[in-house]
Amino acid sequence: MRRGLVWTLVVLLVLATGGYFGDNLIRSYAQDRAVEAVGSYVGGGRVTVQLGGTPFFPALITRSVPNSHVEVATLPLEITGHKVHLTDVVADTGTVALGASEVSVATMTASAVLSYADLSKIADLPISYAKDGRLELRYTRQLFGRDLNLAVSALPKLDAEKQLIRITQPRLDLAGNESSDIVLTQDQLDSIVEPIKVQLDHGLRLTSISPGEGGIAVGVAGANVRVPIP
Repeated sequence: MRRGLVWTLVVLLVLATGGYFGDNLIRSYAQDRAVEAVGSYVGGGRVTVQLGGTPFFPALITRSVPNSHVEVATLPLEITGHKVHLTDVVADTGTVALGASEVSVATMTASAVLSYADLSKIADLPISYAKDGRLELRYTRQLFGRDLNLAVSALPKLDAEKQLIRITQPRLDLAGNESSDIVLTQDQLDSIVEPIKVQLDHGLRLTSISPGEGGIAVGVAGANVRVPIP
């Protein structure tokens, strides 16, 4: 009831002030409410929301906008069954519609950063940045009748179709291993490394990855995304 009263007052304000200024007041009010809603969903932190549509007034009737731009400091997400956080998220969407219990997004593209701590959680093994776009992955394997801790340097490559991060061009990092007398053939090394599944919730998909010292920069996309209203 209170929300309906607020919207009625806003409509009257638009009719009173007219045109451009009134329309911007509605947009500003809606963006402030969107920031509150997104902030509640992500658990706080920096949030910026820009809602599209000119004029904006029809959004009151349709409860939708043709596009939006959203930036959040941290976004909680589930990847392959693990709760992680994407940071420095910047997203652009197509039509956003507000329903009774959820928000639906027709299309979305975004950029973000996935930390190596969270990637390690997803892969269930320690992963850190090496250099030159390579990762260091630490495996424990039984070889030659003993358990060995192996540090492997490799290039990650995204298989966008299967939503896998494939570990390519692996090589033994002798400086990072406990035993310097380890000798493995390339076939043996290839058999040790395994792809990392990256199944995102809400029907989102990874579209690109780029490792760096501060984490892996990722591209994300989705269609017909539905997010429950907190």
